[in-house]
Amino acid sequence: MDNLVILGIDTRPQVNSALKLKYNLYSSAYYTTIDFPKNVLEKHILNEEADTSCGLFEENYSAKKLLINVRDYLDSADNIILTSGISGDDFTGEFKKYKSKIIGNKSTEHVSDKYRFYNKISNKFLCPMTFLISDVDELGEILKEYDEVSFILKPNKGSGGYDTIHLNYDAYIKDNQIKNSIENILLSQDEILVQEFISGVNISSSVLASSTDAKTIMNTRLLTLDDIGFKGDYRYCGNIMPLDIKSIQQFTRFNIPHDEIGIKNLNEDMNMLSEEIIKESKLIGSNGVDLILSGEENNEGNILNNDIYLIEVNPRFQGTYECVEKVLSINLLEEHIKACNGELIEELNPNTHAIKEILYAQSKIKQGNLNIDGLYDISHENTIIEKDQPLVTIIKECGNVKKGLKEIKSLKDKINSNIYPIDN
Repeated sequence: MDNLVILGIDTRPQVNSALKLKYNLYSSAYYTTIDFPKNVLEKHILNEEADTSCGLFEENYSAKKLLINVRDYLDSADNIILTSGISGDDFTGEFKKYKSKIIGNKSTEHVSDKYRFYNKISNKFLCPMTFLISDVDELGEILKEYDEVSFILKPNKGSGGYDTIHLNYDAYIKDNQIKNSIENILLSQDEILVQEFISGVNISSSVLASSTDAKTIMNTRLLTLDDIGFKGDYRYCGNIMPLDIKSIQQFTRFNIPHDEIGIKNLNEDMNMLSEEIIKESKLIGSNGVDLILSGEENNEGNILNNDIYLIEVNPRFQGTYECVEKVLSINLLEEHIKACNGELIEELNPNTHAIKEILYAQSKIKQGNLNIDGLYDISHENTIIEKDQPLVTIIKECGNVKKGLKEIKSLKDKINSNIYPIDN
């Protein structure tokens, strides 16, 4: 039986899939949660203790820490699976010799460097206008030249919507606090991507790829905190799938008519675009493609016929992982491994809807008992979670989207009654 090591920020979903396959299983993650399987050898960076703060993820996590933590597992590993927060490019120095054991993409710099990726594909695919800056003066010149355009500023490398700022020239020259925020980001990031803001609907494709072909297995309505009411906060917080009329109509400020032909055509266009970009990027296994359906008004009054903008490619498992498994009744880890070995899944039969929402602490809190059905990634009772840090994940399988959202609201009420604000 082969030894399989799974690495990432949160490995729980992939570990649960791997337990259904024939492996000796090991895991190294940042988080440790009460719903992590008990019979798996694992190491974690974050050690939670009652009445003690979990600290800030962005200050405490690094891929190097993860590798050092799991060093003794890697020698005996036959294969390695990577999830979010680590890539084959992180296997340098003493860890370079383990890179060949990775099942999946062994090098992703050509897509994880967003500006490099943009320069390569912008003449073939519709992309937002994009620049790379290293100081605020460069930014001021760009904003002044395109003073009627608003932009999104985000790290050139990284994901999840962290350190993202939405601004235009007027806001830049009037608000010194924004300038200070940008300078602070530059101190840690060196470079910032400046990308034209496309007003529209966030959508995404999950794609399985072999070395010769690619197949979109699921399209989804992607959710950020901005979508669900936290204006200007573009952190990823969930999804609704599959992408149909009911899912795309949720949390949108745009008029989307009940147009079954329009949604069918949109899905087909997404499939073609996503498969083409994954093949163009020479990626294998499970990958994600983030897109925006433009919300610009048209003569038909139907944005389903609007342009689709390519935003970025995520060369790894996506946050949609467990929802895809539920909707398609598949083991996505198994299908990822098969795809890397040249075998793509054939039959795809969505048989339900699934909704995911990640909740973030809106203030510093002490967590009570959240061992509740439908909740995942649950911290230990009485740990302290800092403001804006992930609190818990809700995953709801449902036949009806509106009913599912109503059940999620009920779960949120239970969560709120089991968390306790802490005064600083």
